[in-house]
Amino acid sequence: MSETSTLTIQVSGLRNANGNLCVALFNSPDGYPSNITEAIRLSSVLIETTPQVILFEELAYGTYAIVAFHDENGDSKLNTNFLGIPKEGIGFSGDPKIWRGVPAYEKVKFEFTPEEKTIGITMKYLL
Repeated sequence: MSETSTLTIQVSGLRNANGNLCVALFNSPDGYPSNITEAIRLSSVLIETTPQVILFEELAYGTYAIVAFHDENGDSKLNTNFLGIPKEGIGFSGDPKIWRGVPAYEKVKFEFTPEEKTIGITMKYLL
């Protein structure tokens, strides 16, 4: 049986408290980042504070990637313009630059270990 603990995700940079913060946790490139039904954990919470904190409890230590988005209109999806550019805030583990598109899983993956239990994500708004 693998060891587990609580992963704390702190999301900062939210431009307002409208809608929800959606966070998807992936343990492989499958489905990352747009098919959140393939995420191993998913959380959607009303925004109350900044930074907003999300907890994934009883999570096995291992390699993961996180994608988060600010669902400002509460429709449970990341809205984009006709070019596919997000209209709502988006962020990834590792806080990569996103002006060139969605970062690959390999760029945002991290090791969840007994020593590394907190991940910070800064929300980015492109429009």
